[in-house]
Amino acid sequence: MLVSLERSGGFTGRRVTSSIDTDDLPVPQRTEALQALDALAAAPPVVPPGGASQPRYRLTVHRAAGQQIVEVVESQVPAALRPLIAELMRRGPA
Repeated sequence: MLVSLERSGGFTGRRVTSSIDTDDLPVPQRTEALQALDALAAAPPVVPPGGASQPRYRLTVHRAAGQQIVEVVESQVPAALRPLIAELMRRGPA
């Protein structure tokens, strides 16, 4: 399954886009990330308005049944999702 990231905001305001196929992740990391994305989709956090100093992450999960979009600010990223975001950021612009 394909996961795309769009990062914006933060102090530099630099926009980063990247994507990864979850099949490329180690099984434990893949499982944790997909569970965290499902939990966020079921009960999305309230993304505060403004707050441009915090990076914002828009994750799009491309599933057979359609797309799932999850948006969070840096302070709301669950621990289980951090390795996926770090890997997406490492892969750089897509």
